[in-house]
Amino acid sequence: MSSLAIILVLLSASIHVGWNLVTKSSASPLVFSLLKGSILMLLAVIILPVIPLHSIPTDVWAYVAFSGVIHAVYILALSTAYETGDMSYVYPIARSAPAFVPIAAFLTLGETISLRGCLGIAIVVTCVLLIQLRVGAGSELKRLWVSLKQRDSRWAFTTLGSVVAYTLVDKAGMVTIRGVTEITRGMHAPIYFMLETVVCYLLFWVYMACFHKLSIVPIWKLEWPRAVAAAIGTMASYSLILHVMQTEIVSYIVTLRQSSVLMAIVIGSIALKEPYGRHRFISAIGMLIGFYLVATAG
Repeated sequence: MSSLAIILVLLSASIHVGWNLVTKSSASPLVFSLLKGSILMLLAVIILPVIPLHSIPTDVWAYVAFSGVIHAVYILALSTAYETGDMSYVYPIARSAPAFVPIAAFLTLGETISLRGCLGIAIVVTCVLLIQLRVGAGSELKRLWVSLKQRDSRWAFTTLGSVVAYTLVDKAGMVTIRGVTEITRGMHAPIYFMLETVVCYLLFWVYMACFHKLSIVPIWKLEWPRAVAAAIGTMASYSLILHVMQTEIVSYIVTLRQSSVLMAIVIGSIALKEPYGRHRFISAIGMLIGFYLVATAG
């Protein structure tokens, strides 16, 4: 990766941890995510009319729609996990995608996985399981099984699955939209992001209206500055990644971005006073080693 690409990915990682922190610390992460998404949709409605959308080919629209559906699942799963789970617990699981993207690519695209890659995947999976261990009676296996059945674990792993899925879809989408010459190259990523965001949050609005009692006004009055900041941060973070995806290898991008795992554990332990900080930090170091092995596998 180029030096500029590395800087952009690390900046994206830092911003990503930031908006996860304000989401987790909200009085209602689900409603906060809805407010953040509504701001993003408003920005899209303002900006998109001046974009030559007619020049976007049909296959890009298909990627946008598919990505929007997956992102809706992602937002729902992540917000629900934060309703009850620690940030330093949920975030590392949700961001362990680099170990699972090669598996998904092997199953869906027929790509091969080297021995080095398999070792990296095994290390990450082991560390994810170690993060599951919490205080309780019984053996490690019993504690692991009890932890995996917890609500925050189920939603954290659902988040992980959605990250793997939208990573593959968005990589294909960005490679395709890159060929649209009517759109300035630097605008490909923000436009793709805005389009899939509209799909994502329309679906999320429908879900929230049907299955949750919305208390939007109180949360908005108390947290609107943070919601605006989170919306801008979300757009900036993912647009940076999409921009880098146009020219760099996706496994390298996703792996470097996972430096955010360490940031999240440190912030969760210090700022949010969450337990198991040392245990989770050590597990995260192991995950980063696994990510590196996967990214550099031949």
